[in-house]
Amino acid sequence: MSEIDWDTPESAKIYDQNCDHQFQKGQTLIRIMKIKNGDSVLDIGCGTGRQALNVSEIIGQSGKLTCIDPSSYRIELARKKFGVNSSNNICFLVGQAEDLSSIPDNSINHAYFCSSFHWVDDKKIALNETYRVLKPGGSVGMTTLDRDSPNTMRKLVDPILAKYNITRNFELHKGINRVNAVELHNLLSEAGFTSISIESRMIPRQHRSPEEFLKRLEERDSSRNLLTDIPDEIKEKIKQEIYEEYIKIQNSTFAESGIVTLFAIATKPNE
Repeated sequence: MSEIDWDTPESAKIYDQNCDHQFQKGQTLIRIMKIKNGDSVLDIGCGTGRQALNVSEIIGQSGKLTCIDPSSYRIELARKKFGVNSSNNICFLVGQAEDLSSIPDNSINHAYFCSSFHWVDDKKIALNETYRVLKPGGSVGMTTLDRDSPNTMRKLVDPILAKYNITRNFELHKGINRVNAVELHNLLSEAGFTSISIESRMIPRQHRSPEEFLKRLEERDSSRNLLTDIPDEIKEKIKQEIYEEYIKIQNSTFAESGIVTLFAIATKPNE
């Protein structure tokens, strides 16, 4: 997982306030994985701990939950979520998906990446590490953005940016590195996983207003921060044009911006 050298206490709080979409996808993944009471679980890229709180209620006091994230600010917010509910069976670590050395071999029933795998820098090492810590018969699951998916937000914004001779690479955010379904299957297989299941799902994100849509475009903690670092003298003109275009389509399905999410599950074979 790439170092988050751009994270700040404020951006961690903004992420926590705007991660409903990721959380809901993660809830679905957790149900698919059939995590249950008493399981030992690893949350890789736990962020501010919303999914961890959900999982802790499922595994109960007899289970064990280890959460790791490269941002100390997000780990701090995650710890605060648990408050008095925190106990000896929940552990928070600041660290990388590529280095799970603090976790023993064959000690985890389930590991998951909820909207975090596309942030992992060296995916091969991360999956090898995940494989190592899983018990035989254990599973890894993830929700991750599909690199090949069209982005409805970009369909609206890009033509307007082009009028001002502004181009944006698909991946603007430092560190993000998406894969497609074929690449993900190969990565899991090469790490030794079997029973690999990958399902593509379009999970729309409905913006409640043009103002919310524009705010999302400017957030620096978002992978869709298309309006950052544009000169002020033209940014307001661009925002006004985007606002007007959004008004035209806000009651249509086109207003539901999003890209395809890959839901993946794989198993470490029994010895």
